[in-house]
Amino acid sequence: MNEIKAILVDDHPVVMEGIEMLLHEIPEIQLLGKFTNGKIAQESLNSASVDLVITDINMPDMDGLQLTHWIKENQPKTKVIILSMHDNDHYVQEIILAGAEGYVLKENTSEELINAVNRVLDDGIYYSDQIVAKLRSSFQVQNKKHEILLSLTEREVDVLQLIIQEFTTQEIAEKLFISRHTVESHKKNLFKKTEQSSLVGLVKFSIAHQLIDL
Repeated sequence: MNEIKAILVDDHPVVMEGIEMLLHEIPEIQLLGKFTNGKIAQESLNSASVDLVITDINMPDMDGLQLTHWIKENQPKTKVIILSMHDNDHYVQEIILAGAEGYVLKENTSEELINAVNRVLDDGIYYSDQIVAKLRSSFQVQNKKHEILLSLTEREVDVLQLIIQEFTTQEIAEKLFISRHTVESHKKNLFKKTEQSSLVGLVKFSIAHQLIDL
């Protein structure tokens, strides 16, 4: 892994200190700054782009949701991990639609945050088990009149559901009793049919078209 430039955004100094200590376990990460609200972080990002932003949701001046929207509009290659105490339906839906690659609850272990950082930096997505459970329990196929949804095969919907639940390509292959190559083919078809280019994009598409009804 090449050097990763990162910033932290949280209005609780003790929390930021704890995260900073955890990030020391990933030697490739270079922490460029710590900010107490999204507005100050945005000003910093205007002068220097970074690879990773770890941010809280509730903050003064500009919250984590607003910051995520701004990052995805202005620096779309920057990965965003939300670290929050909130797991209610509204926050889950809004944060995923904003494009955050990770959503980790503060109540969870430090090891999970490290796992989330590594997964996201490896071009994956990572949501805490509680968040994934919400997605899993609410997954349902609706709005069947939509032409894009009609174009998805039953197997593609199966693969999409498992992607949303954070199963890896190998795990999907084993669960559906198909080869990795077949899973990759289904993923390519999903990207093409939904006009998305990332796993987060597929999650956003699923919410927007009511495959996930939070």
